[in-house]
Amino acid sequence: MEEILSVEHFNEIKQKGIGYIAITDHILPVNRVHEVLCGDVSVKHFHKKVIESERKNGEYYFVEDYHEALDKFHKMQRCSKCFP
Repeated sequence: MEEILSVEHFNEIKQKGIGYIAITDHILPVNRVHEVLCGDVSVKHFHKKVIESERKNGEYYFVEDYHEALDKFHKMQRCSKCFP
């Protein structure tokens, strides 16, 4: 598991197109893990949460196996678009 801290790193992960992105949110009751190419995982949302808000309400993580995110974060669930 690797925390994503920059737009450059985020874009590199998206361009590779392999793996999963887990998005945590300290306020929402549920967090989601997405396939890297999921349309719900955008640089705009990443920038707002990680860069502008300085990770105060949540973080973005890259994982090769989505089970790792499900095991680490108790509120984590699979994205319903990525895992129908």
